[in-house]
Amino acid sequence: MVLADYIFIAGLLLFIILGLALGFGKQLSILTKGIFGIIISVVICYFVFGLVYNIPFVQSLLAQFKESLAATDKPIVKFLLTIRIDIIVYAVALFIVVTIVRIIVVLIIKNVMEIDTPVMKVINKVLGLILGIAVFIVLGLIVMQIMYLSGDGTVPEKMTGSFFRLDVIYVNNPLTNIAALWS
Repeated sequence: MVLADYIFIAGLLLFIILGLALGFGKQLSILTKGIFGIIISVVICYFVFGLVYNIPFVQSLLAQFKESLAATDKPIVKFLLTIRIDIIVYAVALFIVVTIVRIIVVLIIKNVMEIDTPVMKVINKVLGLILGIAVFIVLGLIVMQIMYLSGDGTVPEKMTGSFFRLDVIYVNNPLTNIAALWS
């Protein structure tokens, strides 16, 4: 075993202990606050944007909004219509709605998971353990991607010959493949 294996084991144990100690509800609440919550809302908006946009009710509201703006003959209004202010307003409104729904759903899940019964305590701890491991894996992949992109593309010496095949994961990191699509 190499140094990377010992770091992997220590990190995994830390996240398992944190997952068990915090439970699923509390971890979910922590993970969906702040910048991560905003990122989650943006991703959800990205996926539902077209779906919600094509609802007839939304189409009629946006058409009425555009018509009321077009009735004004001011240059700033023409500029706003040129940059599709209706789509911008729609996207901002969708983001606000998705954020509110995300907060409500997370609160409901958190409160259900933290019900004080033996069965729910076990479920909360088991799901917390699974979520802790998942967070560790995601963070590990992100760290490996940063190392790979900032390095010369070769496997670091302290990772070569890893018992857990971290050197193979380092070279074949799925996140690195996603980053390659952007370049």
